[in-house]
Amino acid sequence: MKYYFIVNPGSRTGKGMGLWQQLEERIKAGNIEYEVFKTAKGGDATEFAKRICAEHPEQKRIIMVGGDGTANEIVNGLSGYENFELGYVPTGSSNDLARGFGITQDSAAALDKVLASNTTREVDHGIVEFVEGGADAAFRKFAVSSGVGYDADICYEALNSSLKSFLNKIGLGKLIYYILGIKLIFTNKRAAVKVTVDGGKPVTYKKLLFAAAMNTQYEGGGMPMGPGADPTDGKVTVCVVHDISRIKHMLLMSSILKGKHIRHKGVELITCKSMEIEADRPLVVHTDGEFAGKHRVVRFSCVPEKVKMLV
Repeated sequence: MKYYFIVNPGSRTGKGMGLWQQLEERIKAGNIEYEVFKTAKGGDATEFAKRICAEHPEQKRIIMVGGDGTANEIVNGLSGYENFELGYVPTGSSNDLARGFGITQDSAAALDKVLASNTTREVDHGIVEFVEGGADAAFRKFAVSSGVGYDADICYEALNSSLKSFLNKIGLGKLIYYILGIKLIFTNKRAAVKVTVDGGKPVTYKKLLFAAAMNTQYEGGGMPMGPGADPTDGKVTVCVVHDISRIKHMLLMSSILKGKHIRHKGVELITCKSMEIEADRPLVVHTDGEFAGKHRVVRFSCVPEKVKMLV
């Protein structure tokens, strides 16, 4: 079976190329048939995945080499799920996808396991649909999580932050999320929303802080936002935080790191097949930490097809 590697040389703050060169030596030593696609800009990984799936309908292995953002791009280019097995070699900074699936964050060890594995696990990919005017306008898939509100606002501001560029240069890029997180506790605007779970009766919240739809347990560099989330159950586990003060929000952040936030009033953990959120204004949406636009009505669920993940 042929291997197709989609590689982000810029992962881990520009160290990805050096990592890949070391990994490729191990691949060559394994004497396998393979082809490499290296990204140069945003969107490349999606196009590579689309091309591989369209031009090679035979059974194959597609191996993602990068961070969570690279994985998100690749997931959004995949089709014909029955025709490939998917592997992941983490070379990013956060690597929540690896953490959520129990994949070692040692890149060389992860590669060796992918090359030697004859076992797959059927897992889910999440999907967020952008529902405007009662019609399905567009969608975006995710491997780890998707959300609206506070955590999405952090991702959005980080994209345009000159401080992030500076911190990346000195190897401290992850700090930007903590810095912006503290700032937005006091400045982000809450939204009034109507939440519908599995097509049931809508529930209204006056001040939504955020809703994080989790496929796995972790996001944001290891925060267990969705304790107990199962990436094989065909459902999303959504952490909804609403109607709490900014002071309580600050106190809540430390408990999230320990997975104890679900004990607090105003925090709900809902496992469901689908959740629709209708807000009083367009909200920033993220998928696996990547900006996915601003939308007033979103629906979280899972892609019907299961992914054969190499383990």
